[in-house]
Amino acid sequence: MNRIIRRRAARQDLVEIVYYYIRAGSPLTARRFRDQAEATFQRLAGMPSIGARFEHEHPTLAGLRFVPVSRFTKYIGFYRPVAGAIEIVRVLHGARDIHRILEEEFEIEGATDEEEWNE
Repeated sequence: MNRIIRRRAARQDLVEIVYYYIRAGSPLTARRFRDQAEATFQRLAGMPSIGARFEHEHPTLAGLRFVPVSRFTKYIGFYRPVAGAIEIVRVLHGARDIHRILEEEFEIEGATDEEEWNE
């Protein structure tokens, strides 16, 4: 089984999601989310290729894959297989601007500018 490496941003995403559920008055749901996210990561560590490839034109994001968090499918785990491990990059709600967030995470120059689309 591969090791699981969580990038700082992914750890922060998980904390924010758990606190969201706690603030919403559901500590039990927060615990369930945390447990399901961990179960998803463990499954990925055993079978890193089960996630779908994330399509993006920039080579920095080549090899990035994604999979929904078990039982919390609105949340998507973005990861990439690395030597002897999987690296969890981010855990994001599917309604967010995922391309922009990942471009910012990897400091990709010329990230999509919303104004360009509206011109």
